Amino acid sequence: MMRRQFTRRIIIALAVLMTLGLYLDEASAQRRRPRRSRRVTNPVATRPGVPATTPSAQSTDPQIISTADQQANDQDNASEISGQSPASSRRTNRKRAAPEPESEEDSMRRTVNELSTTVNKLSDKLTQMQEQQRTLVDMERLSRAEQRAEALRTQQRDALEKEGALQARLEQIEFNLKPENIDRSVSTYGSTRPEEAREAQRRALESEKVRLRAQLDLFATSRQRLETAIINADLEVDKLRRRIEEADEPQPKVDTTDTGDTSNDATGTSTTTPTTAPTTSSTPPRR
Repeated sequence: MMRRQFTRRIIIALAVLMTLGLYLDEASAQRRRPRRSRRVTNPVATRPGVPATTPSAQSTDPQIISTADQQANDQDNASEISGQSPASSRRTNRKRAAPEPESEEDSMRRTVNELSTTVNKLSDKLTQMQEQQRTLVDMERLSRAEQRAEALRTQQRDALEKEGALQARLEQIEFNLKPENIDRSVSTYGSTRPEEAREAQRRALESEKVRLRAQLDLFATSRQRLETAIINADLEVDKLRRRIEEADEPQPKVDTTDTGDTSNDATGTSTTTPTTAPTTSSTPPRR
């Protein structure tokens, strides 16, 4: 009986010793666990005049180290090194934050505005090119109209000279048709039949007189046509000159967003061409 009680006590003591040994092993393992050393990426500037604080006694219990304080301290140290205060560095970080993405409606509105501006610029350039092209065409037409008017005046002068020569010849024939002049012309070369000679001379002069009168009538008609053509040519020249002068003047800007054909009205020009009388030849027909 005594032996059993002694054996039981020994077993209980061994169990208590084993339990204490396990607890001691776990405590020593926690103490010997290596702590991870954190590398400081940014060098910390030492502050002069600040007394060093004595580290507190290390506790044997394990501790949880927060990285938020370490990051804040690193940022403060970096800002102090660069010469900025922590508050200003935080504001800079906030300003450097990514901008908010614009909405789809704003993006569409911005795209429409850009396209509208581009279309307006292209429309202005096209209108300017059309005005320049129209001015060049008008200048070419003006040059041709001036040349035409000058040619018509030259024809008129030639026609007047020829008409004057024919008129002088007609007056000479009428003078030669007088009986005394016919007798004088026949008596110069002599004839056995003076009556027939005078009649033949008179018929020749009458025929030439009729031909000269026909030519004079033709010249009169041609002269009237030339005068009408010259008037029309002068009107066309004046019209083209006014159009070119108006095109050279600065035109007021017109709103290109309005609908309707207002391009011709904005330039103040007309697309109708003046009608001119056809030119007629001043050379009379020869019979």
